[in-house]
Formats: sequence, structure tokens, C-alpha cells
Amino acid sequence: MQAIHFGDPKRPLFGCHHPAVGGQARRTAVLVCGSWGLEYMRSYRGLRLLAQRLSGVGFDTLRFDYSGTGDSSGHGLDARLEHWLQDILTARQELLDLSGADDIAVVGLRFGALLADAARVQRGLKARLYVDWDAPESGSAYVALMQALAQQWDNAKQWRRSRDMQLAPFGSKELYGQAWSEPLAQAMQALPGVSWEVPRLSYVSTDHLAPAASPPDRVIASPDAGHWQDSSWINTPWVPAAAAARLAETLGKELP
Repeated sequence: MQAIHFGDPKRPLFGCHHPAVGGQARRTAVLVCGSWGLEYMRSYRGLRLLAQRLSGVGFDTLRFDYSGTGDSSGHGLDARLEHWLQDILTARQELLDLSGADDIAVVGLRFGALLADAARVQRGLKARLYVDWDAPESGSAYVALMQALAQQWDNAKQWRRSRDMQLAPFGSKELYGQAWSEPLAQAMQALPGVSWEVPRLSYVSTDHLAPAASPPDRVIASPDAGHWQDSSWINTPWVPAAAAARLAETLGKELP
């Protein structure tokens, strides 16, 4: 694995490139689009494991941080959805340059699946295959869940505090500790669910419902639960070893 900075030198993105190992690289590389905020932190190790599994079966793989998040440049309050969509296109080109592959597949986890599909619709992102892992129903459904989890977590902590030590309600500029400006909030909530206009697989955890519009023969059951909607798992790292292995095996059969 190689840590890299790429893209616009004035607004560089941070990524981790996992070159294919164990023989000649495939003609398809894999771009991993992670989730955001709380789910970004929970899934960090899981997506690292996924990238390792993918590189182990011959896929050059790139995972990266969106502008204003993680180790990419920019302040969280300056983050904008349009920047994130462009980041995905920038990461796609970087992956093609690094790998020499003919095409890419995109694996989008949770909110990352919505971003990848928005990049396809609004910015012309091209990929041989899209894989959605536990994609939310929509941007508004995702934001509503994050708000509900934040409120549940705050409520769980309040009872242990005296009346004069109560936590203030989370404000409009943050969502569960993540900087969250009004323009970003509005754009996130406006995102629709993923469509099936292009070749797509839906990878669904055992505790997560498959998207209503997904054809049954294109849904893969993941053996590891995500617990995305359970507040008791908020601070628990998500390391889906069996699911990552199965997804890598599936893509190895689907893609050249």
C-alpha cells in the first residue's frame, strides 16, 4: 500500500493505492468511495481490508478522502457536495494513471454509493460496474438516520449528567461532531437513491434491507452485519472480514 496526495496542488486529495499483487494486474481497477462522518470512522479499517482483498485477487485499488474530510485538504465547513463529486472523477483518473487499467469498477459504501451515482449522473463518471454496499434509500434518509443516532447517543449520555452539566443540542453546523454547513446539508438531503440504469451490484448486510428497486438476481447477501442503524454500535469499528473476502471473490468472477 502506498499513501499518496493527488489532484489539484491547491486542493490535494489524500489516498491509499493498493497495487495488484500475486501476478499481472487485471484490466479493471477498483475505486472505493467511502461513507462520511461517523460511518467514515467506523468503516475505515473495513475498507482497508477490502482494498487488501481486492489487490490480492489482481485489482489495483484506490481508496481516498473527499475534500475537507480525513487527510485531504480543506476545512470541513468549506466542504461542498460538488467538490466531492469532482473528487471522485479526479480519483478515477488517478487510479487509471497509476494502474494502467482500461476501465474501473466503483465500490460505494453507504453514502459513498449515493455520491458515486450522483457523480455518474451529474458529472459523467464512467465505470464498468457499480457496487453499492448498504446504500441508503436516499440522501434525506441518510441524514435523518445520522440525526437520530446523534440524538439517541446524546440522550444516553444526558442521564449521567447533573442538570447544570447537560449537553447542548447539536447545532446546525455540525452533525455528530462533523462540520456540516447549510449548503452541504441541503445538497446531501437532495440526493436521490441509486438507480439501475447501469450495470450494478447491490451488496447488502444481513441486518440491512436491499434497495426496493434492485433486481433480486443482482443482490448479494453479505455475511457480516453493518449495524448502521443501531446506536449501540456507534463507536464500534466495522471490520467485515468475511464480507470483504466474498466481495473480492465476486468481483474477481465478474470483471476482467
